[in-house]
Amino acid sequence: MNILFWIVLALVVFTVIVFFHELGHFLAARRAGVKVEEFGIGIPPKAKELGRDKKWTLYTLNWLPIGGFVRLKGEDEIDANEKDSFAGKGYFARSSILLAGVTMNFIFAWFLFFVMFWSATNPGGVSPIGINTKFPTETVSLLVPTYEQAKAVGIIQTDGIVLEPMAGLPAANAGIQKGDIVKEINGVPVKFSTDILKALDSKPASITLKISRNKETQTITVAPKDGKIGSYISDNITNIKDDFTYSYGFVSAVKAAVAEVYGQSKLTLELLGSLVRKVVSPRTPTERTEATESLSGPIGIGNVFVGMVEHKVPFTLILAIAALISVNLGVFNLLPIPALDGGRFAFLTIHTLLSMASRGKYGTAWIETKANLIGFALLMLLSVFVAYQDIVRIITK
Repeated sequence: MNILFWIVLALVVFTVIVFFHELGHFLAARRAGVKVEEFGIGIPPKAKELGRDKKWTLYTLNWLPIGGFVRLKGEDEIDANEKDSFAGKGYFARSSILLAGVTMNFIFAWFLFFVMFWSATNPGGVSPIGINTKFPTETVSLLVPTYEQAKAVGIIQTDGIVLEPMAGLPAANAGIQKGDIVKEINGVPVKFSTDILKALDSKPASITLKISRNKETQTITVAPKDGKIGSYISDNITNIKDDFTYSYGFVSAVKAAVAEVYGQSKLTLELLGSLVRKVVSPRTPTERTEATESLSGPIGIGNVFVGMVEHKVPFTLILAIAALISVNLGVFNLLPIPALDGGRFAFLTIHTLLSMASRGKYGTAWIETKANLIGFALLMLLSVFVAYQDIVRIITK
């Protein structure tokens, strides 16, 4: 398949997600009595006018298919005294309109997660996308569990802890050999590596290990030194369930979908924080390069979708990817960056507080206008940079 197909496929997914984001702004504006002058999919220049509705909103398709917008009357502080103007509404009405887009992203993602998790709509259930073994986190996710979370739910099945003693240290001196599997420690069954660490926390004079070696069981006593036995430890993995799926009743599916939206939102913030830290203050010479190369946009995601289709991946997994993108878009738009919803909300809040404190004498409207223009330009440059990287990766793969 050629690169054009990758782009088109990605844009179909993004268009649906962006449509629901802008629909949130649209519905909130209508509810607040603000006139919606235009509902556009894509970024201008305008490609086609689709018509107007009874409230005189113009619907358009635009040439740059990397987003969308809702143009409201009075967004630029003009017509502030008119009843159906955005600028003429109060703080809470304007806030609800600004935040409605990301709210819709989270609702849309929740709906997709719910459809996947609820057995009535998806009898086969949904499998995890993968196991997170690279990014350290305590955040719980059903679709991208950490290694420990995968063990807890039964995706990864283990039987004891494998030892690899270091020469000259307590474990090796006691007769422990590489590949020995610890079944019990001081008579207590061992399931996790932390079980061994907990037994050593109190720095005991000795511990008794029941081990399995070549299918034979024996007991060995080890005398730790400063709470350490001198051995590498790892799980004895007996099985990885590739066919593992989640499938719930209605109420459980509702709860699981809410938890997944929360978990993915939190994980997105953690990943963004890690990315910024690696770009701004890399700890190794290669960290900044690795961080920038990890960025991906519609083209890269389209390539992922094509690969999934070619390998006949279940449709529910494609829905899962779409839901994750919707969450990511919602979280990203909440960031207090000019031109994004979060940035506009931050300016609105600051402007309102300054106006209240100065009785209307001071505000931030002119600063917001310039900041939004600069922010939008920088976002466009970032989009071009990410698209370039995606294309290079596909061509050189």
